[in-house]
Amino acid sequence: MLNSGEVPGMFAQDEKDRVCSDIREWVIAQGLTPTKEVCYSSFISRVRNNLHIVLAMSPVGEAFRARCRQFPSLINCCTIDWFSQWPEDALLLVSRKFLAGTDLGNDEVCSGQASQAVPPHCLPP
Repeated sequence: MLNSGEVPGMFAQDEKDRVCSDIREWVIAQGLTPTKEVCYSSFISRVRNNLHIVLAMSPVGEAFRARCRQFPSLINCCTIDWFSQWPEDALLLVSRKFLAGTDLGNDEVCSGQASQAVPPHCLPP
């Protein structure tokens, strides 16, 4: 799915026919010949362009490395975002920046609100 945009054998022939009839008008509007092959490949292309998949897994241990070796598309066809704990001072700077344009009465209240935004985002050690 990550590499080709398709799971082989996912659709029975009657389902493929229904997909082709549903996308036929779009294929014609694109100036293509609406054969079954063109309709189905257009469908797969649209799926590939519009489907976004989120996978969440822990990078700790051998399991992540094993999955990457088994499924190279995890590396070749994905964007990997690594999330780790932020320092408290960085969280405070972000909350101050977001509150900078907000009128809360005075700087003391603004500073207090910025400080209150930090603890909920801190992970326990």
